[in-house]
Amino acid sequence: MEQFVSTWQQLAYVVGTLIRPIGGLLLGAATGWLTATTFLDEDKEWQLKIAIFLGLLGAFVTLNIFSGAGTTGLFAIGAGVAVILLGVRSIQPKKKEPVGK
Repeated sequence: MEQFVSTWQQLAYVVGTLIRPIGGLLLGAATGWLTATTFLDEDKEWQLKIAIFLGLLGAFVTLNIFSGAGTTGLFAIGAGVAVILLGVRSIQPKKKEPVGK
């Protein structure tokens, strides 16, 4: 029975080690997307933009303190990719619809 518990704990450790960075990447992408959409929307108040930006920075600091470097790095990569992709998508020219076809 003791060997089963030890094997189960090792399996849970490996699964947790694999899932934590993936969760950090997804959380970073979602947080970056939320921040980028708020900054791209001109109707939002400046107080909300500052609050969301400080929330993103607070998430970076909290992950850096309470999590490993891999999770923090993947969070930063996810947030950066989301901000860059939304920024590039927002500056692309809009397609004009044909008139009278």
